[in-house]
Amino acid sequence: MKILIIGGGPAGATAARLLAKEFDVTLIQDRVWDKPCGGGVKKRVFEEFSLDNSLILHLQDRVFMVYKNEKIEIPLKGDNLAIVRRLDFDAYLRNEAQKEGAKLIYGKFKGIENKKAVIEINKEKVIFEYDILIGADGVNSTLRKALNLPPIPKTITHYARTTEYKTKYCEFFFDKELGGEYYAWAFPHGDLTHIGSVDKNSFDNLCKYLNVKVKPKGYFIPTWQEDIIIQKENVFFVGDAAGQVVPLSFEGIYYAIKSAEILANSIKNNLNYQEEWNKKYLNHFKFMKRLESINKTFLRGTMIKLHKFDFMKNFSIDLWLRG
Repeated sequence: MKILIIGGGPAGATAARLLAKEFDVTLIQDRVWDKPCGGGVKKRVFEEFSLDNSLILHLQDRVFMVYKNEKIEIPLKGDNLAIVRRLDFDAYLRNEAQKEGAKLIYGKFKGIENKKAVIEINKEKVIFEYDILIGADGVNSTLRKALNLPPIPKTITHYARTTEYKTKYCEFFFDKELGGEYYAWAFPHGDLTHIGSVDKNSFDNLCKYLNVKVKPKGYFIPTWQEDIIIQKENVFFVGDAAGQVVPLSFEGIYYAIKSAEILANSIKNNLNYQEEWNKKYLNHFKFMKRLESINKTFLRGTMIKLHKFDFMKNFSIDLWLRG
């Protein structure tokens, strides 16, 4: 069986790695690039998927929530958050897929003609046949557009890298003027700090707050909804192309990898992908969506301040660790 995967990020590369053991898998990656991303991922993914620990830039045993100039420490019950550089992490995952037999081709998906994929390689159009087509091509998925599927719900994020602000731990800023509807953030990243917020105005406010002068780049991240279509006949979607970013925290890397595992297992065992994903994550995503809705209201400050108490810290970390 021929499986063609569009997109070689964590979702696409993991799907390729797991499926190439049994099927003829081709992985299409448009280019080598360092995706704008905080790079935070649950440490346990390294054990679950036998990934190389040398990819970890930083291990975090705590994070900080900041609100009204008050910083609240949240212990993570050990080194449970890893920070990775996406350029290296994604390349490593693609290399692991190749080790299992997947063919990696650099090209750009252009559309579907006569149930075959059209890929542009070195400015020439090449036709690829497939039995199964997997879209792992991000929040602005061109494969979704080619199938006339509704686009992934998304929000804009402004992001930059700076040496002007240093932090040892991940910091989340919940003042609305800094974080808009969601939150702003600062993550350690080697010699740099990655900072971001949801819109230009709040990003500018964050820069003033951190005493940083930097020009941001804008990019979209999914805002998960329950009705997102993740399969159409023999075409499947995974990762950002399926909106599989958990609400409120916007953690995407771990869920992209785990969702790819669910998809691969569903294909191997002829299971219903949507049903299998729902069994694993639907209730968690729905609960996080409800918390996200509360975070957008006047109750945000109360929610943050409750984290001064151990019961709330434990609740939040247990929710995050088991999700």
